[in-house]
Amino acid sequence: ARQIRSLNDPELNRLLTTVWGELREASADKRALVNQFKTQFSPSVLAGANKSTGRALFNQACAACHRLYGQGGEIGPDLTGSGRDNLDYLLENIVDPGGVVTADFRMTVVNLKDGRTLNALIAAKTERTITLKLMTDTLTVQRDEVTSMQESALSLMPDGLLESFTLQQQRNILAYLMHPSQVPLPSGP
Repeated sequence: ARQIRSLNDPELNRLLTTVWGELREASADKRALVNQFKTQFSPSVLAGANKSTGRALFNQACAACHRLYGQGGEIGPDLTGSGRDNLDYLLENIVDPGGVVTADFRMTVVNLKDGRTLNALIAAKTERTITLKLMTDTLTVQRDEVTSMQESALSLMPDGLLESFTLQQQRNILAYLMHPSQVPLPSGP
């Protein structure tokens, strides 16, 4: 998608956004943070990480939304086949989750007659109902209960997730995510 966008063809860019999803350049702050993490987490530093602890952290912080090795949620992309072995790719997507939002994962803000506002993915639409994928649940609502729906270019994944971890936790989760196969969970409490 980034290569197509680099052609600077306005019509092609419009089609790309419509069919594939949002793609925007990272801010200078986010690019600087990615570079900082790349410097901190050299291959030798990541080699000393505890991948089992990284898996436990992934299960706690990420698995509600993301699948990896057949386990986890389906709100976000399945990470098993992604380019997660590439530190640049991994950091760009974690540090700036809204930088690339494919059409399948565009958040929609849904306002209901009962006063609720839901941030969700649209899983299905029929003539009478809309099925919403929420962070913890799937909900089907009648169309006549919806007062408005606004598609957003934002990702459901929060900014600042990696920064909320300690340096050791960052190292462990990155090493786990980059590892080519499943690792056991830690054996202790």
